[in-house]
Amino acid sequence: MMISIDEMQFGYGRHLLYQGFAARVEQPGIYGLFGRNGSGKSTLLKLLCGLLTPWAGHIEVLGRNPRERAADLLAAIYIVPEEFHLPNLTCAQLAATQGVFYPRFSSDLLNQYLVELEVPAQARFESMSLGQKKKAAIAFALATGTPLLLMDEPTNGLDIVGRAQFRKLMQRPEHAHRAVLISTHQAHDLESILSHIWFIDQGRLALAARMDDLARLLHMGVAADASALPAVQGALLYQERIGQHLAYVALRENGGADPLASGGGAVQLELLYKALSLNRDQVLAALAPLHRPSEAVELA
Repeated sequence: MMISIDEMQFGYGRHLLYQGFAARVEQPGIYGLFGRNGSGKSTLLKLLCGLLTPWAGHIEVLGRNPRERAADLLAAIYIVPEEFHLPNLTCAQLAATQGVFYPRFSSDLLNQYLVELEVPAQARFESMSLGQKKKAAIAFALATGTPLLLMDEPTNGLDIVGRAQFRKLMQRPEHAHRAVLISTHQAHDLESILSHIWFIDQGRLALAARMDDLARLLHMGVAADASALPAVQGALLYQERIGQHLAYVALRENGGADPLASGGGAVQLELLYKALSLNRDQVLAALAPLHRPSEAVELA
């Protein structure tokens, strides 16, 4: 078990953020954490690496209590926060001073990632743009080789090319052994690389599902107009107007063929996120077969 969370409670001051939160990560993969602002996505990452202590409940990461901050556990976890400060070093100097704390760290891979991300390896961080600093932090995080990698809004600050470079790096075979948890609002940026999604709502993990299971159960796409929707009216979960067209989320009939003649093949996370946020109860009821908390949240 890579991550086990049971009946966790946590909050700030008098504000209770998590109540009875439970989750499992039993296998490697890239997990996308979604939820509305203030739902606690960044807080969850900090709880998992031991920077925060839950009020109640149990968290186990790689067989250890993260709050104990044991050296062997810290060497197996790396977190890239949304906001960070880098010392005024070069990437090579950062590798020499910090890489030694991670047994699987690879300078060769770091150099490959820097080339792929177009980050000058000998430039000092003080001279870099915000986007270059973000890329350097991502490159170092990936080069650590830690079994667990936590990333908070990693594509924020990256341009379109940088986001494509990030997706390409995340799909490299050397990351297949890792569990990567990514907190993000940039659903479209990441939907092609995620293996699982978690949707956090009202202090609980409202949905945990594999992307391929969602693709099997749901049909998403754009209809020319309302007259093209009758075939899915009974299973229509969400719709919104985009110009003269209608974007929609619907259940597939018996998990089989598309209910509409064209479009809607892959999971469109931005559309699903809107459906979950704006029509929560109906969507979660429809997806109940994919989420069985009593049997363990992870559906590997």
